Amino acid sequence: MTDEPRPARSSFEDLSDLDEHVRANAVATGRRTAILITAAAVLFAGALFAVLYVVLLVPFASSSGARISGGTVALLLAYGIAQAFAGVMVLLLVPAGRWIGIGVGLVGIVLGIVRATSTPASGLVSILLSAFVIYALASSGPSFRRG
Repeated sequence: MTDEPRPARSSFEDLSDLDEHVRANAVATGRRTAILITAAAVLFAGALFAVLYVVLLVPFASSSGARISGGTVALLLAYGIAQAFAGVMVLLLVPAGRWIGIGVGLVGIVLGIVRATSTPASGLVSILLSAFVIYALASSGPSFRRG
């Protein structure tokens, strides 16, 4: 090590410890981060609300004269099952679960837009939660890598 004076630089220009800094801030492979656990919780909550909607609200809607088709109920149940499946896959850090979760999030955004035409607040909440799931899974790629 020499005692030569270093030129005056600001701290963000000093890249001498870049390797150490990158290693210290990197996400460990195969590690469940808080954002992944939260995304899985959002997926499970969506699945729970889909089932509750079918079990609790559909019978009352049909008894009051409102028409809810069997296809709508089947699609809602299928979406709830897909959310629960994606949540399990995300918690297990299965690489395909990341893509399934992103797909479920995209479908959730579309459903939120459709729902926003009749109930804007509910549609906006659906859009925001689905966007969070997509963000969380898209930004947590290293956690799904094996190694």
